[in-house]
Amino acid sequence: MSATDLAVAKHTLNPTNRQDKIDPKQSLQAETEIVADPNITRRVKLKADLVLLPTLAIAYLLNSLDRSNLSNAHTAGLAEDLHLVGNQFNQVLTYYFIVFVIMGPAGVLLTKQFSARYSLAAMQLGFGVASIATGWVRSFGGLVACRVVVGFFEAGYLASVIYYLSIWYTRKELAGRLGIFYGALVASSAFGGLLAYGVFHITSGPYPAWAYLFFVEGSVTVFWAVVIICVLPADCEHAWFLNKMERNVARLRVELDLGAKFDNRFDWKESLSEFKTFHPYLRAVMGFSNGVVLTSNSNFLAMIVERMGYSTVKTNLYTVAPALTAAAVLVLYTKSSDYFEERGLHCAASGLVSLIGYIILITIQPSQIGVMYFAIFLCTAGAYPGTPIGSAWTIGNIPNLNARAMTNGILISIGNCGGLLSSNLYLAKEAPRYTTSLVANIVFQGVGIAIALSYTQWMRWENRRRDRAQGVIDIANVSGRAGATGTRDPNFRFQA
Repeated sequence: MSATDLAVAKHTLNPTNRQDKIDPKQSLQAETEIVADPNITRRVKLKADLVLLPTLAIAYLLNSLDRSNLSNAHTAGLAEDLHLVGNQFNQVLTYYFIVFVIMGPAGVLLTKQFSARYSLAAMQLGFGVASIATGWVRSFGGLVACRVVVGFFEAGYLASVIYYLSIWYTRKELAGRLGIFYGALVASSAFGGLLAYGVFHITSGPYPAWAYLFFVEGSVTVFWAVVIICVLPADCEHAWFLNKMERNVARLRVELDLGAKFDNRFDWKESLSEFKTFHPYLRAVMGFSNGVVLTSNSNFLAMIVERMGYSTVKTNLYTVAPALTAAAVLVLYTKSSDYFEERGLHCAASGLVSLIGYIILITIQPSQIGVMYFAIFLCTAGAYPGTPIGSAWTIGNIPNLNARAMTNGILISIGNCGGLLSSNLYLAKEAPRYTTSLVANIVFQGVGIAIALSYTQWMRWENRRRDRAQGVIDIANVSGRAGATGTRDPNFRFQA
């Protein structure tokens, strides 16, 4: 039984403990004379896994499809039908990302205040309708307008889900769950390619083939908004799928992991407290670097595969295998990060795989199709794990919920700024090699690897320094926090 489970057993079964109050200043050392059946905790996690993860994974799959379907539509003649010239396609992506980045922190703060049940459903409905409308556009201006609306409603979506899951799972359990959820983004490349493969066979009808892609994906997205509001609970205390005992255990697990009582109260001073340390600034550079590489894959995978010289239909079909492989690698890799309770080395190792892939792509000739396709597998498989593991790394090292929501929202928005850069690096005049983009991906991936390695090493050194100053924290001390109020509290121990 883990330390968290022991502490939950103590607080749940001992009538002298009040279940609605945990003093954040008191020590959280769990007394083990009362041993509860660990099946209670396992049931809580299993039920949450079965309800939350599929609902959110499908929601984010649709979110990702509505974001990346422009790349598939481009291969089916969208640019020609809308008479786009020069780099107007890249401009569309840029306008999308500007709104997407600016509105990100606001989205996650609304989620904290009003719950993901309502905020995610509203976001899903908004960008679903905008995606449907994209199928009717016939000009550059109309396309920009629709994508700006999509960006507005998608802003803060990922940060909201990460925050929501962090109030259900402890920091030692989060990366694996984010991996399952985030696998939907990777799977969207595969599913989007398959869907595009089928839709682009539609050769009759009043609309271009690419328009039907937006109609289909947008309609399913709107339907899933209804599913979210019907299925998703506001938080663990209002979970319809848990009984009273299980709801208490679920709440106490989170409170003991935080070292404080769960509270929806918003405080600006607390929310910005993390920015008085160097941590968010270092994470911002790492997040931006990873964002450049990640958005290159999600937005331009079909265009990269197009270098192989196949037809439009076959190009979209060939995006499926790299995406499915990357999704499987992502889930297994994040599970490994949770199992070893390690973040930094996992981030660096996955980045190295992607770096090798981009180096191969920039050095080979377009005629070397087999080697090129292998490199695409490496680029895709290595690009994705760093983001969910990095998010779990950030969340796990911010005990205050207000600071967690604000910092996570801002950092994800900064990471999404990578899309602003990457969307302007795939220059039409450089097709099919796209040398500028490949060089940029190599540079930024290298920066991300260097920061991950140095940051995790600093955390290990700092934990040892605090151990020497205070003594090693006992294993019964939940999450190694001892009621710590922030990362500068000497009782806090970093998750490296």
